[in-house]
Amino acid sequence: MASLSTPLRSLILKQLADHEMQLLTLVVSVRKSLVPADRIKGDLTGLVKSAIRQLILNKVVVETDGMFSLINPAESASPKILGPAIH
Repeated sequence: MASLSTPLRSLILKQLADHEMQLLTLVVSVRKSLVPADRIKGDLTGLVKSAIRQLILNKVVVETDGMFSLINPAESASPKILGPAIH
């Protein structure tokens, strides 16, 4: 199953590129996206959870209130120093 982790992460990223999703919706869309040769038996939810954890640790995906989405590159960049506020 280790050989499936990279394609699984790619499928997750592809699904999240369109919009944020809850875990169950993400599992269903990943299952539908698997080609017949990649069909797996067993707990796809566990595999997706594991892949999501890795993507969160790698700061590619963020989870907010049970919704998963891609991290905006602008948000993950270091904060910029702003000049004095003009009042």
